Amino acid sequence: MTEKIGILALGHGSRHPYNKEVVTGVAELIAKKYKNVVVRTGFMNMNTPTMKEGLDAFKGTGVSKIIAVPIFLAPGVHTMEDIPQILGISKDSRKTSIKLDGRDVALIYSEPLGVDELVAELAYKRATEAISSN
Repeated sequence: MTEKIGILALGHGSRHPYNKEVVTGVAELIAKKYKNVVVRTGFMNMNTPTMKEGLDAFKGTGVSKIIAVPIFLAPGVHTMEDIPQILGISKDSRKTSIKLDGRDVALIYSEPLGVDELVAELAYKRATEAISSN
């Protein structure tokens, strides 16, 4: 039996609609590329769904693990303290379990995007786009 994985893309939330659009867009791209993964979104504040509502959105999907992925560039107070507290995740083990459809489902918290070749490639792409547009 293959394990069904969920990804909860987490955003800060903002009064500016683009913030939600970016997190939602990233989630949609993950779902489009990785068809075997169930992807949902959740926000700390100002936007919906909230993080807890995002977790609830996995009901009925049959996932056995959910990985909460902060769509943040670097670690900070939100990724290191606020989000783990909201989700009830231990800062030490970076995991917990939640009840979903009467089952215990592992909830694992990932690192933010951080330093990665893909982020560097994206920064370079944005630089060349800026040159092209001027």
